[in-house]
Amino acid sequence: MKHTRLIILFIFAATFSCFSQSTSRVTSGIDLGTGYKDNAWVPSVMFHQELSLNNFPWFRIGWGVRTWGHYANKTNLVPQSSRFSDDTLKFGRITSNGISFLAGASIRLWKFDIGANTDLFGLAFGARRSGLYTKSSLFEGEGAKYYNQYVFSTPSLENALPLLLDKQNGQSELFVRFWFTERIGLKAGYVHGRITYTSSVKLDNGQKRFSATYGVPYAALSFPISY
Repeated sequence: MKHTRLIILFIFAATFSCFSQSTSRVTSGIDLGTGYKDNAWVPSVMFHQELSLNNFPWFRIGWGVRTWGHYANKTNLVPQSSRFSDDTLKFGRITSNGISFLAGASIRLWKFDIGANTDLFGLAFGARRSGLYTKSSLFEGEGAKYYNQYVFSTPSLENALPLLLDKQNGQSELFVRFWFTERIGLKAGYVHGRITYTSSVKLDNGQKRFSATYGVPYAALSFPISY
């Protein structure tokens, strides 16, 4: 009976030790900030969690959830097939919001985190806007009756891999985060994003999704989360 109790105690102690070591390798936090350039605001709130590797504690892989907004004035969106056609949806203003699941990696050097992340998939939503549909070439397509007409459009709802695919909403970023104390840090970076709207009707080449890329400098306050 005594041996059984010792074995159970040993297993419990070992399990607790492993759990403690695993937990200590995990860090979490929230970044609250915005990007801005050329009358375009790109605010975001990002929850992130990283796991440091056993043999390389300075290297971390992670995941997160990002809520973002993109608010801009004059914006021109083009279809994926723009290299074969010059049709464009021109907006006087766009307002889009989204939530995305992301993956990333970073390295820790003293009080600095240096890393990158990108959205994997997410949802976008926003106000319905009228975009002026234009085309300058002599050849008409199946959307000819909408040339120089306003077409209702909304942010494309379902999105995946915006860094690689044209017709998606989402963001990627490069960043440096400096921890002033254990409770607060400052993050500076560059956000590369894609904004995509879906028209209410099919236009030339059967296209409904029109998009454009943007790049903005970004700054945020960072707060760690303790468990």
